[in-house]
Amino acid sequence: MSEPRHHSANPSTRGRHSSTGESKVNPAYAPSMHARGPQAPAPKRSKKPVFIALGTVVGVIAVAYLAGSLFFMSHFFPNTVLNDKDLSFQPSSSLASDIQSQADSYLLHVEGEGFSLDFSHDDIALNIDAEKIASDAVSAQNAFAWPIEVFGRHDVSDVVVASYDDSAFVDSLKEQVKAFNEDQDASKDATIAYDEKSDSFYAKPEVYGGQIDADKLAVKVEEAMGAMRTECEVTDDELIKPKVLLADSRTLQAVQTASDMISQDVPLMLDGKVKAATITKKLFASWLYIDPETYEPEIDSDAVASWSSKHLDGLNTVGSKRTWTRADGKKCSVSGGSYGWKVDTDSLSTTIVDTFKKGGATSIEIPCSQSGSAYNGAGKRDWGAYVDIDLTQQKARYYDANDKLLYSCDIVSGRPTADRATPTGVYFLNSKESPSTLVGYKDGKVDYETKVTYWMPFVGNSVGLHDATWQSSFGGDRYKTYGSHGCVNLSSKDAKWFYENLKTGVCVITHK
Repeated sequence: MSEPRHHSANPSTRGRHSSTGESKVNPAYAPSMHARGPQAPAPKRSKKPVFIALGTVVGVIAVAYLAGSLFFMSHFFPNTVLNDKDLSFQPSSSLASDIQSQADSYLLHVEGEGFSLDFSHDDIALNIDAEKIASDAVSAQNAFAWPIEVFGRHDVSDVVVASYDDSAFVDSLKEQVKAFNEDQDASKDATIAYDEKSDSFYAKPEVYGGQIDADKLAVKVEEAMGAMRTECEVTDDELIKPKVLLADSRTLQAVQTASDMISQDVPLMLDGKVKAATITKKLFASWLYIDPETYEPEIDSDAVASWSSKHLDGLNTVGSKRTWTRADGKKCSVSGGSYGWKVDTDSLSTTIVDTFKKGGATSIEIPCSQSGSAYNGAGKRDWGAYVDIDLTQQKARYYDANDKLLYSCDIVSGRPTADRATPTGVYFLNSKESPSTLVGYKDGKVDYETKVTYWMPFVGNSVGLHDATWQSSFGGDRYKTYGSHGCVNLSSKDAKWFYENLKTGVCVITHK
């Protein structure tokens, strides 16, 4: 007989057995008990599809990158221009075509600062390798950086390098600039000037002119032509600018240095006693300039030489016409000859410059390459003692420096023909020789040889005074028939006196 089952009324023990018995779970509570218990591990998902997708994207990007790199190895980046012509995505052959087209019809217009000039293809003799330039231009691109470069702007104008006849072009340009500059004011450096009212030197400001520096412009135009640009602007940078500026403190120092060179007007003296000219402070200032390299005041030696030549050439008496009254009362006049004063202009300019640079000058002696015995002004007597050979009277006289007659004799001068007349003029006695052989030439051949005891030439070594034993008489009109070849014939006695009493360098005057 089975025993009846008992159920506990205590909810806490409902569905639970004794601790010693096997525990069983009520299926009604299985879900709640499962939720509170440990879970079983979920199955792992595969990542292969993700890697496949990522690899596909990278592959597409790589292909696109390589394709772009290959493309831009022969094509230009976007925003690429040649002299403002858009070459975006164009192949190098397109650039070559454009370059060649431009070269064939090339025209360069140069303009600015009032200057204008056009050069055509024929004027420039332009030569260009368009294919090479285009290839070099596209090769210069960093094709592998195209993802970045496509966003930038690129100008390939400078890769165009054209060749041309440089010398012919530059010569032509400089000629045009030279003609242009003739009508333009020149720039002038700040310089030194003199104010007569204040008796002081001052700095005169620089002047900006409109002349073009041909060398600077040539460089700029060459660059434009080399790049085949069609426009070249002449700017202020190509103008000739003054180099010495008033605002530079060194300019004022140069003025002070110049004022120390001359403290008073300086006379130029000839023969130590004749004031031939005066260098005033105003004149001196006109010779000054400031060296742009050293900023030191300098004296323009060319300006000094020009002034000297203009104002002091009149001091020269060599060959000039002299007029004087001989001691016996005869009024004489003659031109030509070798005797007299001759200013050494080149040496004078150097003397003036050196004297003023030393400072403190009170007078300057005029250097002469040749001088006379005295100086009384151009056209006047500049000799002391002299031999007077009167061709009309056929007389030779010797006067001392005080015009006292010391000797007089008759002569026979050259026959009065074009080839034998005695030359007139004021001469030096060049030398003396005893004895001597006189040699005459005609048509390049020896015409005669004559031995004399006393030879005293005054025209080179060809015309002079000498004894002539072959003459039977002297004076009168004998010279018209038996005249010499130009020399002054003397008797042996007269020739001896002159030889013994004349010194080399004494003045010899032949006149009518």
